[in-house]
Amino acid sequence: MEADMQLFRLIDRLADGATAILDERQKRVNRFFDTNKDRAGSYVASPELTTAVDVALTLGRPLLLTGEPGSGKTLAAFWLAQQLLDDGHFHEYQVRSDSRARDICYDFDAVSWFRQSQIAQKEVDKSAFLSPRALGIAFGWNGEEDAKPHVVLIDEIDKAPRDFPNDLLLELDQMKFTIAETGRTIGPPRQRPIIVITSNSERRLPDPFLRRCVTHHIEIKPETVLDILKARLEAYRGDAPANPQDNQLIEAGGAFWSGLTELEGRFSRKPTVAEFWQWLVLASEFPDDSTVNLIETLKKKRGADIAKLPRINSLFLPADLGVISSV
Repeated sequence: MEADMQLFRLIDRLADGATAILDERQKRVNRFFDTNKDRAGSYVASPELTTAVDVALTLGRPLLLTGEPGSGKTLAAFWLAQQLLDDGHFHEYQVRSDSRARDICYDFDAVSWFRQSQIAQKEVDKSAFLSPRALGIAFGWNGEEDAKPHVVLIDEIDKAPRDFPNDLLLELDQMKFTIAETGRTIGPPRQRPIIVITSNSERRLPDPFLRRCVTHHIEIKPETVLDILKARLEAYRGDAPANPQDNQLIEAGGAFWSGLTELEGRFSRKPTVAEFWQWLVLASEFPDDSTVNLIETLKKKRGADIAKLPRINSLFLPADLGVISSV
């Protein structure tokens, strides 16, 4: 165990040199981190989610995904795009606290336009200073008809100002918008875009907006967690041979997660599935000098031995760890 602990520690191995430590650190990061595009290949879509996707595709309405942070809402959009389209037809717009509806449609470089007008000493054509954003491309900015629809992800819409959802009603319903600077109308395209919207439900969205969407709440059920852990562990292993104890680790992890679900409401902050699987692999790959057995302890779901698991404090706040350990 002590050898495993020494193997895990990086900052204590300064004698090896900073370069060696940073190289080892990057190797570890590369195994744990991948992009949403890469992660979509191992995404586990529940039957309820696939049903909601089918309804949204059939009706041509935006799919609004709600759920706790880390429940896979954003990744679901990447998964859907990967199933249907090539990379050039997927567009992601990350909503911010100062976002305007126009920002997702097009951009107007007002500063450059004003400068050119000053130089020319007359108002120049604004068309040259316009460029499409996600919806502009999806609605056919250049008037070209694509053989396939575009997928547009509007991520975390509840971060936007209050008027943002209502200002998108025409765009989401009729799939078109008018450029205020020129009066030109963009859309609707022959191939109706597939729009996925995510929300962490930090605030209620307007009813007129909700009526235009097919809404699905992503709930991570215990049986789904088993599939997620298996998929993520296989992705982590890559081409390396599987550990003989992987199946036991997944079953124990699923049992422990079901125990967390049973204690729902007693945590100040419950870890996400993404955080949990990373900790699970870390505890398995780099055990410390603890005398408790990782798999057997997780199967028990709770108890004093939970607090003895490797680096468990990185997964839970002290008060929450106390809840699990004292039950």
